Amino acid sequence: MSRPTVAYQGLPGAFSHEACLAFLPAFWPIAKPSFAAVAAAVEAGEADLGILPIENSSAGPVEEAHRVLAQSPLATVSEHSLPIRLHLLSLPGARLEAIIRAISHPMALAQCAETLRSLKLATAAAANTAIAAEKLATGTDLQTAVLASSAAARTYGLAILRRDVHDRPDNATRFRVVGRPGDSA
Repeated sequence: MSRPTVAYQGLPGAFSHEACLAFLPAFWPIAKPSFAAVAAAVEAGEADLGILPIENSSAGPVEEAHRVLAQSPLATVSEHSLPIRLHLLSLPGARLEAIIRAISHPMALAQCAETLRSLKLATAAAANTAIAAEKLATGTDLQTAVLASSAAARTYGLAILRRDVHDRPDNATRFRVVGRPGDSA
């Protein structure tokens, strides 16, 4: 019997990937480039389930995920809350004093807005926290950091310059697991 699958947006090291591992450990995670691609994979039967972040306790609703779900026939299977710990990651050898910009998903940037202001860092958006980490890891920029998880740091060989840079200690994201109507997982 083959292992069931769950589609998520991003890459290994993304919080959606962490949610797959935490809440659906029997499922094989399948990375997708967008929330729409997650829904399409489940609708087409390419994945048994999908998992999407729908709300963060600090930054509010994940609007794009809500738009995708509103246009999809997928049914809610379950919802789970994942504590979100964001860290400032850089290339090995970078120094915090030299960092001038932080890149991450807009929701992650919002969750760390006060900290980023206090560090006087410019910000830029990326499609996903792990995508930002992977891109940084393939370059040589010692003035840029990303906001991502410790799993992203391990996965992409990045250094953690500062831990727990999210503004609220109770930072968490609610994830919705979705499937085709009538299917049971």
